[in-house]
Amino acid sequence: MRTDVRRGEAIAARDRGFVERIRQRLNRIRTSGYRVLRAEQDETQRLRARVLNRVRELGRTYEDGNSDLLGYTYHPIPFDGFEHLNAHRRECEDRLRAILEALTIRSGDWILDVGANVGFFAFSLARRGAIVEAYEPQSASFEIGAALSKLYKSDVLYINRGLSVAGLRYLRPHYRAILLLSAFHWIVKQEGDEAAARVLQDLGRRTDVIFFEVPASSADGMFRHADFVSRQSIEAYLARVLPGFAVVALFEDGAWADRPLYAIRRAGA
Repeated sequence: MRTDVRRGEAIAARDRGFVERIRQRLNRIRTSGYRVLRAEQDETQRLRARVLNRVRELGRTYEDGNSDLLGYTYHPIPFDGFEHLNAHRRECEDRLRAILEALTIRSGDWILDVGANVGFFAFSLARRGAIVEAYEPQSASFEIGAALSKLYKSDVLYINRGLSVAGLRYLRPHYRAILLLSAFHWIVKQEGDEAAARVLQDLGRRTDVIFFEVPASSADGMFRHADFVSRQSIEAYLARVLPGFAVVALFEDGAWADRPLYAIRRAGA
């Protein structure tokens, strides 16, 4: 009886193997036919197509800090051939110029860009020699940035996550600069006041300078917070959370509800 059972099991295993080999052969034939019929694209074409396809997805569902309009990126894509795409904050050059006037980048400096979106600032700083960790939690924007980084062989490492207290352990011990450009108030929303303050304090210990921007009007932003309704309230918040740090206003974005951009450094640094 046992011999018959083992023989039956061996025959069944052999038959399953035969069926699997046939299935794989049919799949190879189908794959080969697909590749013949499909117009071949080189990697550059595939990556550009991936970017454009993901841009079309933006705004289909609303996520914190991203577009509420279909097909709009938050920042413009800073490469030739993408100028026709819609962006909420098209005028980014003045803020970039203000950052560069306050920051000397040496080749190989690490920079952390929190809420990098499609990478206007990340790629702009990488062009000047920085290596940029770009945190972007929204998946379509992350895929756009990651595809652009590969397409243009940029020193921008995209990471598909937001920044939280739990995620601080993944960060480098030191960055030349950290960008929190219209991103920190979303950390406040998602993490809560106390945890967000801990995040900011931790970042302050890891960097030479934080570039910081949040809404400065009670009518500005999809998420409103009592600490971010005026320049006075923002500066009071920073003084409370980061005692011993110098806060310097660099620029005010008149095209975006007068949001101020600050450079935050440890006093004496």
